[in-house]
Amino acid sequence: MKTLQEQLEAIQASTASRMTPEIIADMTQGYEELAGKKVLQKALKTGDTAPVFVLPNSEGNMIRSQDFLVKGPLVVLFYRGKW
Repeated sequence: MKTLQEQLEAIQASTASRMTPEIIADMTQGYEELAGKKVLQKALKTGDTAPVFVLPNSEGNMIRSQDFLVKGPLVVLFYRGKW
């Protein structure tokens, strides 16, 4: 059985083979920009308290973290991409 790393590399190779050079260049540039921002080093860690925030949800409506925290723990997902 292949390791997870081997499976991910196979998926990456298969996906890249179906992309144009322009798309690959865009994705590479996006990856490099993200890596340059050192987001992993700046990310909250387990046990950290997130700041209070207001963000748009998937429908574009602004939501406040406090409105959800009164109901219990809050999970926030961020989607990054260019469409």
